Amino acid sequence: MRHFLKYTLSALLVILTFSTLVSLAFGWVWGLGLLALFMTAVAARDTWHMMTLKRWLQQQMGSGYQPGGTWNQVFSQLYRLEKHGEQTQQKLREALERFQHAGAALPSGVVVIDTADRIRWCNPSAEKHLCIQLNQDRGQSLTYLIRQPEFGAYLKAPPSELPLLLRRVRGNDLSLSIQVVPYSAEERMLVSHDITQVERDELVRQDFVANVSHELRTPLTVVGGFIETLLEGKPLDEGTQRRVLLTMQAQTQRMQRLVEELLTLSRLESQLYSTPDDLVPVNVLMQQLVQMGRQLSQGQHDVQSVFTDADSVLGSESELLSAFGNLVTNAVRYTPPGGQIHLNWRRERGDGIFSVQDSGIGIPPEHLPRLTERFYRVDRARSRETGGTGLGLAIVKQIAIHHDSKLEICSEPGKGSTFSFRIPAHRIVPK
Repeated sequence: MRHFLKYTLSALLVILTFSTLVSLAFGWVWGLGLLALFMTAVAARDTWHMMTLKRWLQQQMGSGYQPGGTWNQVFSQLYRLEKHGEQTQQKLREALERFQHAGAALPSGVVVIDTADRIRWCNPSAEKHLCIQLNQDRGQSLTYLIRQPEFGAYLKAPPSELPLLLRRVRGNDLSLSIQVVPYSAEERMLVSHDITQVERDELVRQDFVANVSHELRTPLTVVGGFIETLLEGKPLDEGTQRRVLLTMQAQTQRMQRLVEELLTLSRLESQLYSTPDDLVPVNVLMQQLVQMGRQLSQGQHDVQSVFTDADSVLGSESELLSAFGNLVTNAVRYTPPGGQIHLNWRRERGDGIFSVQDSGIGIPPEHLPRLTERFYRVDRARSRETGGTGLGLAIVKQIAIHHDSKLEICSEPGKGSTFSFRIPAHRIVPK
């Protein structure tokens, strides 16, 4: 505005000065005529500019004839253009807010960086993945905050469809898949995915395959060796032949148990349906379990049961019998002859608790957190001697999950162990 006034006053001063000089030289008529000519030219030029502005405004606003004078029309359309611009800016602000809200809800990390790798915006997932804080680190170079050479090289390289794998970014325990996506001429978008659980699952899968191969190799080697001996045609006395066949039978049964338990565990882990709510009487289960324990023990242990409440459990009878039976079987296997095994059912704060207490060898405390892992054994040699597959407690854990229950373990080396299957109150039906 100041520049426009300065320009206008300067132009008038020049015209008046020139007209005055003409009046002094040729008379006032010539001076006034020249002044009128100059003013007419200025008015014509301004009128032309005003009409040009009016046509441009009509094109921008898409409007036709407006009532009123030309200046009124121009100012009216300028006002409309200003309001339209404000509405457009408001829509852009709302769109930006929606984008930021949507980005904040994403489980993947999103970081918007400029051409110099400086942070312009990031969502909470990115703050967690990369250990950054938007309020403090906005404008900071991402390569300065994450000082891993491969990360810096990845940002400098041309965009690639192959992601970058980063581990332990700024001291955290996450494994991240990083990918840079072109965003605009002056910005790029860095997307991070947490693949920590994927890597853990892959490690579990590799361990599972290795353990299954190892567990099957021993019986297959034994059976294969005896078959080769028999195929050689060397005569065997009746006693030796019987021992060979019994050993082959035992190893075959061991492989069969392993395969059956693997199938059971696979079925339990892949269940997509809800656990049935069959009414399972506890006293019937306890009778079956006591009989099972005494058959396995063959009179070598004192197997007793205690249950004062004749409750029932809502669940799957076959799964509960399998879980409780695994706990009884383990107690028999790891309790020396002459030991005691007590099966107990009690109520505690509304929950139902089935427990198996033995006077066996006990378990060191460092092994307790891993007992429910597949194929995990405290003593591998002893487990094979007793016929264990290393899958029993993993099956018990899965059945507990299906019944909204928990497996609790208490043990002390040399004093025995207690395995408790805690069933929540909403699955207990009192007598």
